[in-house]
Amino acid sequence: MNRIIILFAIIMNFQNVHSQNNELSRDDKKSIKKMIREFEKKSIYKDSIDWESFEKQVWKSAEFSKDSAVITALTLNGEKHSMYYDQSLKKYLSPVGKDTYNYEEVQPFEADENLGYINLESFINSRTSLDETLKKGAEYINENLQNIKKEDSKNLKGWVIDLRKNNGGNMWPMLISLTPFLENKILGHFLIENKWQVWKKEENQIFDGSSNKTKKFIEEPIEYKLKNKNLKVAVLINNNTASSGEATAIALMSNPNIKFFGDETAGYTTSNNTIHLKNNDILIMTSGVMADHTKKEYWNGITPEFEISPKGDLKGRILEWFN
Repeated sequence: MNRIIILFAIIMNFQNVHSQNNELSRDDKKSIKKMIREFEKKSIYKDSIDWESFEKQVWKSAEFSKDSAVITALTLNGEKHSMYYDQSLKKYLSPVGKDTYNYEEVQPFEADENLGYINLESFINSRTSLDETLKKGAEYINENLQNIKKEDSKNLKGWVIDLRKNNGGNMWPMLISLTPFLENKILGHFLIENKWQVWKKEENQIFDGSSNKTKKFIEEPIEYKLKNKNLKVAVLINNNTASSGEATAIALMSNPNIKFFGDETAGYTTSNNTIHLKNNDILIMTSGVMADHTKKEYWNGITPEFEISPKGDLKGRILEWFN
């Protein structure tokens, strides 16, 4: 109860500071109405929220501004991964009380010549064009595949996949890039409204349910095979590893040769819906949780088997495991 009172005090302070003598447009009113209905239908916490009170408080905040209404809705939803993109301001709005993201400085990993090293960074969709997203995605995938082929050798004693700079975006180009490390099997799940939505590799292609994501981005299956598929793989994670970066880590759990090294991930292990509103703004709303190939759910991120501080002897621990 005290937490709720504090949050409302913060919201009211925000509204007083940012109040605008600004009548909402018809499209903004329609968008707020749709936003409320989408939260009510799809929120991951929909069964524990008083929706009559929720709606009243959002419309009360709308008397100050559209953004006040949005921030109130996000805050009352009580979940940190949902957000709202304001097209006119070109910025994201987040819940009040959400922790400020502090990027963790990453020490470069200097791989020995007998270790294959892949640094898999974020992939962010274009906000303006699906064609641009698909083009960028194909380039991202092909660049990562070329790096894998370049690093691959019969003389390797192991692989290192670095996710420490991967703070999210679109998970599918990431999984497609790692096709050579994944077996033809279930890779993970979204659990949405008590229904399991499967991610899998089938015939060297990545699927989300029945949707062929490989075909969407690069059309052809990835046939490349690692020169030694039985090598150990060390996956590096830390507090920067978030959202789709965490989904990628979960998919890699399906490979029995993999262990995780580093620190706990950011804890954005949920699935989001993208909802386009009448005023051209975008609501990104959490509606499910990620689970691995065994259906183990990850509500609070991923803890590595080998926990190592940012200044610890990461390479030494990995080499010890490989040997």
